[in-house]
Amino acid sequence: MSTTESTVVNTRRKALSSAVCCMCFEAGFSSIDKAALETLTEMMQSLLTEIARSSRGFCELSGRVQPLVGDVVMALVELGIDVEAIPPYAKRSNRLTLPLSPNPQKTTTTKILQAGEKRAHPSYIPEHYPQFPDPHAYIRTPTHKQPVTEYEAIREKAASQKRDVERALTRFVAKTGATQSLFPDDTTLFPLIACKPAPNSYLNALLPKDQIFEEEEEKTETKTKEDQQQPADQTNQKADNSDIDIMDNPYLRPVKMPRKRKR
Repeated sequence: MSTTESTVVNTRRKALSSAVCCMCFEAGFSSIDKAALETLTEMMQSLLTEIARSSRGFCELSGRVQPLVGDVVMALVELGIDVEAIPPYAKRSNRLTLPLSPNPQKTTTTKILQAGEKRAHPSYIPEHYPQFPDPHAYIRTPTHKQPVTEYEAIREKAASQKRDVERALTRFVAKTGATQSLFPDDTTLFPLIACKPAPNSYLNALLPKDQIFEEEEEKTETKTKEDQQQPADQTNQKADNSDIDIMDNPYLRPVKMPRKRKR
């Protein structure tokens, strides 16, 4: 229960207890115990709640939304209350009236910022229907940013992503594969990826390469997979062809000794 609801309930409970005190004073009592007052107030509240519930039931049974006086009378008759005795009791001579409670200070609510004026209902919409929302609700507000098309920003983003991928792969390989350490005492400090010796490691330095693109790397990987799946004869032929290609490289040709001239 929120604070506003609790304050309303407390106010109604105080008004009901004041009415019970007036009725007790009219009956000839000069004082009352707190427990007895709470019990009588609870009984009065239960009676009023039951009358309201029964009135609502008769109202809904008749197919209406708001209860009428006849619904309240039917509820009183169902509870066994003499309806004809209510007017003389209301006109009694020793009736006490409760003073009006001072108006509480109204809490100032902050006004909601409205953009434009609210639309009124058209002629074909009944007035008891809820009003149209604030005009700001119809304003289209994009929730995403426009893509960046600047060349420098795209290159910087691509470079940072590539750097992050390389760093993540390096850490993954260092944690899952064989590692070497700079300090023999503690192998956990500064782990390095173990170097795997490759055959003909000098080829990468001698073969002229300008730039390798990712597509070419993928093509070479697919070619190596196809070579593994092909039979041995074809692989031998391709190996011979690769040897011929290597022989075309001037750095890998066999050494030709100069001819000895006869004196």
